[in-house]
Amino acid sequence: MKIRNAKISELKEIYEILNKNPELQGGTGSETYSKSWIKSAITDRKREIFLIAEEKGTIIGLLSAELWKNKKYSFIIDLFVKPDCRKRGIASALLKKYEEKCKNMGINKFIGLVLTSNRRMQAFMKKKNYKKGSEFYYYEKSV
Repeated sequence: MKIRNAKISELKEIYEILNKNPELQGGTGSETYSKSWIKSAITDRKREIFLIAEEKGTIIGLLSAELWKNKKYSFIIDLFVKPDCRKRGIASALLKKYEEKCKNMGINKFIGLVLTSNRRMQAFMKKKNYKKGSEFYYYEKSV
């Protein structure tokens, strides 16, 4: 397995992964992630990290996060491993690589949201020493 930065040539495959997995759907619409959002997340390396876990030329996992360098924190947007590839340390490897990259930029605080229904990810984050904060509701408005 290889962990690397996402490539713009993978936009279509990443789009499919992000929009077809209910574990990642926190929005109110049918398309939580637009292709323009994904393209920006892949290409804007000053404000974003988008990592891919790859095996035999196939994406098996991903992690995307926003960088807030001046405030010294990063916000994990998504951490996902394909169901048939789980329990192999892929999410741990993605998280480790992400944290290393952030620390090298002087970022020392990591924040992420997990759906209340996603018990597996809640247990994973707890195991990785992330502390659970208050629950909240997601609100969205398009204008």
